[in-house]
Amino acid sequence: MSGPVRPYVITGGRSRTNRPALAIESLVHALPAAGLDPDLLAGDRLNREHQRILTLCHDLLSVAEIAAHLRLPVSVVRVLVDDLWDLGAVRVRPPAQQADRLPTTLLEEVLVGLRQLR
Repeated sequence: MSGPVRPYVITGGRSRTNRPALAIESLVHALPAAGLDPDLLAGDRLNREHQRILTLCHDLLSVAEIAAHLRLPVSVVRVLVDDLWDLGAVRVRPPAQQADRLPTTLLEEVLVGLRQLR
């Protein structure tokens, strides 16, 4: 069979994750291979996209960035990252809570101050 693989084939027909915390801005980091099952690393339980995510995520990447690198829909990448999370192959940092973010007014004041430096 030639041509691209359909997204539902990549995810095994799944379109949702088990975790609502897995947002597109969540940061993903692959864990060291030492703690993983050798069968998992051999590719017996992971498809090519899972393996590519593990390769990409040696540094922190957001779910959206992973989707861009793999040229896959974000919904597909969320399912794949969720699989890896279930297997203990990745650590996922959820997005910052609204209270932890800077107020928009402060950011606007900084922007105005930077423009005045010109």
